[in-house]
Amino acid sequence: MEERYDNCFICGMNNPIGLKLTFTYPDNIAQAEFRLPVHFEGYDNIIHGGIVAAILDEAMAKIILHNNIKAVTVTITIDYKKPLKPDIDYIVKGSIINIRKKIIETEATIVDNVDVYAKATAKFFSIS
Repeated sequence: MEERYDNCFICGMNNPIGLKLTFTYPDNIAQAEFRLPVHFEGYDNIIHGGIVAAILDEAMAKIILHNNIKAVTVTITIDYKKPLKPDIDYIVKGSIINIRKKIIETEATIVDNVDVYAKATAKFFSIS
């Protein structure tokens, strides 16, 4: 059973200002559907890049937790392909690419039914 972090901004169910994303794990991929309200905009009609980064980071952390490893982000690289818009349905997917001793390499994407909106790779350090 995956540990819960009820105050997490992305997945915490008790965080009153959080996103409350719920992740599932088909084929050992962390996946969540989400829709962001207008108050997460940066520019008009564009979701703030920091929110996008946090969602990508969370998907990668979730797949690590799903594999019974606790880890923290060391580096993250994000390619913003298209701006996310408020009140549109998206899916984030995170997976593990490689594990080398204490370093876990991951990747994540945010997509809709047609396009890729953002891609990330990250390295995490296992604290398990």
